[in-house]
Amino acid sequence: MTQLRLAVRNLLRAPRRTLLTMSAVIAGVGLFILGEGFVSGLTENVLVSAIDDTVGHVLARPADYPLQFGRHPVDRLLEIPSEARALLDQRALAWTERTYFAPIAASGSDSLRAVGIGYDPVRDARVFSRKHWQVVGRLPDPDAREVTISARLARLLSLSVGSPLVLQVRTHRGAMNALEVRVSGILSTHNAGLDLFSIFAPQKLTRELLATELSSHLHVRLHAREQAQPFAAELAPLLGAHASVVTYLDETADLIAMQQVRRRALDLIMLILMALAAFGIANTILMAAYERVREIGTLRSLGMTERGVLRLFVLEGALVGVVGSLLGAAWGSLLTAHWAEHPLDFSQMLEQTGSNVSVSVLLYTQPSLTVAALCIALGSIVAVLASIFPARVASRMSPAEAVRAP
Repeated sequence: MTQLRLAVRNLLRAPRRTLLTMSAVIAGVGLFILGEGFVSGLTENVLVSAIDDTVGHVLARPADYPLQFGRHPVDRLLEIPSEARALLDQRALAWTERTYFAPIAASGSDSLRAVGIGYDPVRDARVFSRKHWQVVGRLPDPDAREVTISARLARLLSLSVGSPLVLQVRTHRGAMNALEVRVSGILSTHNAGLDLFSIFAPQKLTRELLATELSSHLHVRLHAREQAQPFAAELAPLLGAHASVVTYLDETADLIAMQQVRRRALDLIMLILMALAAFGIANTILMAAYERVREIGTLRSLGMTERGVLRLFVLEGALVGVVGSLLGAAWGSLLTAHWAEHPLDFSQMLEQTGSNVSVSVLLYTQPSLTVAALCIALGSIVAVLASIFPARVASRMSPAEAVRAP
């Protein structure tokens, strides 16, 4: 306790220098916790968006179906045999069919290529979450020629609730078809991909447009997402070679790989900041040792051993690391916890860039006590290791020479 009091007093002798040395630890620990919260949150965002908005846990579509946004052929659609339907009814929490198509949406003299999503009004809501959906107006009447369109599409075509809209499509057999529909609602799903140029049409209207009873996609929600891979392996043989069966992990593999790159970049930044903190702590302890030569000599004359002097200076460095790590963990964890409850809304930025990536525009961070504890431990260990060399320099000073020092 005596050495602890001496260490605290010595650090408070030069508070500005101590705070400046500590700032690198505070920044490094806090930024790493915050960055890890963002990376983990974005990774979970990608997975949850795929499950809740576009994929489900398991997805089946025609083999060799194009993956480019806006390309949604309907010449080869998905047939679901009775054996597959039996498996879905027995093992899945819910399942639904969707038909993706690419109509030309026309209003007056304006027209553009949109992405149509034909859905079953009852089944679809059991597979895909709608907790972030915001509808101006209402969802379409399943038995009427009504659609819900994205806010961006409504703005580009100057449409409002109740406006007429002409949809021109190529049918399943290659003929051209066009129907006039009415906009029942303007929808924001808070998913960047779905909110770009999407038109949600009830299944009955979609089948009338495409002149077919078949669908292009089968979406399955299971009781737990860990069941996705085994279930996909069981479903694939029942659908046959004409179908491709994937999971939400397969669909998000590229985006998750990008997150791993971001995590490695974050680790590199943390390494650089900790290295700067280590040099700062070593320099501070070394300067303190040379400034307190006479004090060291007095302590040694009063009976403090070389090991005691070593322990005193290491303790000073450890205090800088521990306090700095605690302060860094505090501000980093507080911000991470705040954004975990109050997400950042990137809807305007993603809309301006025209992003078609299927991720939620609401970014939640993901707090982790484990990460915070590891950062505190790392900051403290770095501080102790950085203090050893200057502490050895101080401990090896000769008492007689130290006392005679000016």
